[in-house]
Amino acid sequence: MIQLKKYQDEAVNDLSQKLYKLLKRPGARQNLIFKAPTGSGKTVMMASLLNKFCEELPERYELEKRKAAFIWIAPNKLYIQSYNALKGYFAEMRSIKPIFFEDVIDNELQPNEVLFVNWESINKEKNTMIRENETNKNLYSFINKAKLNDTEIIVIIDEEHMFANTKTAKRANEVLQKIYPKVEIRVSATPTTNSDYTTFVERQDVIAEEMIKEGIILNPALDTVKQEGRSLEEILLEQALEKREELRQAYESLGVNINPLLLIQLPNDTSDNNTADDEKYIDVVLQNLEVKYNITINNNKLAVWLSGRKDNVEDIEKPNNMVEVLLFKQAIALGWDCPRAGVLLIFRELKSTTFTIQTVGRILRMPEQKHYPNSLLNQGYVFTNLSKNQIEIVKDDMNYITMNKARRIENYMPVHLNSTYINTRIVRNRLGAAFRKALYEIAELNWELKRELGSENYFESNKKLLQKRFINIEVNSIEIVIPENVRLSGEEQIVLVTENVRFAKTPSELARLFRDFCRSLTAPYATVDSTPVLEGAMKYFFEDYFEIIEYDAIKIMLYDQNQPIFIELIEKAKERYQEMQDQKSNNATKDVQNYQWEVPIERIYNELYDEKESIQRHALEPFYEYKRASLPEVKFAAFLEENKDHLHWWYKNGEKAKEHFAVPYVDYLGKQSLFYVDFVILSKGNVTSLFDTKTAGSDPANAHLKHNALVDFITVRNSKGLKTIGGILIGKEVNSLTNWWYCNNKITNTKDLKGWDMFNPIAL
Repeated sequence: MIQLKKYQDEAVNDLSQKLYKLLKRPGARQNLIFKAPTGSGKTVMMASLLNKFCEELPERYELEKRKAAFIWIAPNKLYIQSYNALKGYFAEMRSIKPIFFEDVIDNELQPNEVLFVNWESINKEKNTMIRENETNKNLYSFINKAKLNDTEIIVIIDEEHMFANTKTAKRANEVLQKIYPKVEIRVSATPTTNSDYTTFVERQDVIAEEMIKEGIILNPALDTVKQEGRSLEEILLEQALEKREELRQAYESLGVNINPLLLIQLPNDTSDNNTADDEKYIDVVLQNLEVKYNITINNNKLAVWLSGRKDNVEDIEKPNNMVEVLLFKQAIALGWDCPRAGVLLIFRELKSTTFTIQTVGRILRMPEQKHYPNSLLNQGYVFTNLSKNQIEIVKDDMNYITMNKARRIENYMPVHLNSTYINTRIVRNRLGAAFRKALYEIAELNWELKRELGSENYFESNKKLLQKRFINIEVNSIEIVIPENVRLSGEEQIVLVTENVRFAKTPSELARLFRDFCRSLTAPYATVDSTPVLEGAMKYFFEDYFEIIEYDAIKIMLYDQNQPIFIELIEKAKERYQEMQDQKSNNATKDVQNYQWEVPIERIYNELYDEKESIQRHALEPFYEYKRASLPEVKFAAFLEENKDHLHWWYKNGEKAKEHFAVPYVDYLGKQSLFYVDFVILSKGNVTSLFDTKTAGSDPANAHLKHNALVDFITVRNSKGLKTIGGILIGKEVNSLTNWWYCNNKITNTKDLKGWDMFNPIAL
């Protein structure tokens, strides 16, 4: 059972609501746009949407049709990857059936089937999949037959931007017109179609969940490189390999077993065959890798993925795979996931100067879906042979792709600060994979069942324990009563069973009744997400403890006399599951990570920061100032520069990331939180100053709590001989000069400055 992140859950709910609205509208071919960044889990969200939709659809009585089948269209071989992902996802859920063309039964798309097709297999009239034939076995006939049986057709267009060029768009429109679906769900990080029905996943939400990197840094070579007789290709390769090694050492220092991968992309990304330019770059790269760096195919450090050639690409996605460099063309980039890829070297022709998230998407993912204390590992790195003034960045991606990089000063002196990061995990209001564990615990405790793995004897003894509880397991003689002609429209219904009664005999009838039974028992958890989990847990329960197959297990649970006993078991299992979730939640709030902090070696600033050339003593060069920095922050930075002769360096700290310095504190609501101090300063006398600039009386709820936590932190440092001062810092203007005041002791507010000391860098 896949646990959705918060942003994923919100996106699925928004997509679901909009999908129902479009289904109620007249007409067909209505567009629902799903825009989500690369690495956000678009396939997972779509799978969850289909599961939710197919669970709810039979009970959406306001719709004319309550059955739907899906056609998932994707370019190249991406459809196979998506098929495998959904097949794995629905192995447990069983609400959706992913299929290929050859899996279609009776020449008709069935409700809840998702037919995965390759765009190239349906984009020409002569293609077998759409060509008319004597057996009437083609895509359009499958669709038409389903429509005649009141099944809505919904098309999912994966990587929708790939269909944007004029020729492809025209042909795609012709194909979709023949399919004539009720709704077209267009999925992409950069969709080209507009619609009033659009669901966005914000990139910052994906970053906050630590699924993808915080940013991509472009390193244009032509502005800074001194060639000194070397070719530009040699220099770029050297820089990219140095960055890869820097990342490897960073992982190693954290004890993380990840071998970062350098991707080298050839300039010609439009042809399947290698051109003369391709061969030139291939020869240069291969020769340099072998002669200078001992990176070859034979020693498994080099992989090549080109037209008609694949060397060392098997298992290349694994975190600790030996391959250090992959030489490839654009063709593999679509849908290919390799989270350990951290550096991209692009040899581009000057006619292709635009950079987008699609260009650099292969190095976006975090290998362990978490950020690291070392900021180097939270960025992706792109090296290119273009000059800075030639590079164009798509407007939507300017807050993500940046060339604003600052590096730590060469004569940096360390401060040895102990920083904190709180890793909180949100517990969702749904039954998750742990429910099965809770069910097994309760069954063993209350029913005295045993599960002696490796032995078959316990199956029969467990069956006898069921019979002792008066559970009828003679399933062959049991038929389940179904009332006929009853339309359920509410949650609570009283159904009178009259002579209009039939009996459930087929597996599909029983499966539907069992789903309804489980759905009625999911409260207080979200019904749609929890129903398949409960279904699966109960089926596995019978298989693991009694060796009873699914069909017979369902009949046992649905038998009238047995139902109350199983309902009691499920209710107790839910109570146990809630206890487990509460414990998990409590532990999550205590998941405090402490680590040694220094000013980062490198920091990336997006377009919200401006470079300030007048700043000379900042620990990172150049200094980038936040465009919306508060007036006290700006004034204090200027004050520090005025006193730079008395400082080794000063540093403007960041917020809400592991790479920034933070002190733990408990806020006014009693919640464990982090205080990201504004300024870290090291004086020539080796005194560390930790200050947070504020105006008097600002942040009244938390300012004093932050200050007091910082005072405690400073006390501990001083006890270890690490001389430190700091706290909340208030500026007071006298005769056009601003003096800065702080308190060495704990405070109750930031209005009364009596007893506070003036910060004087000279005295340090």
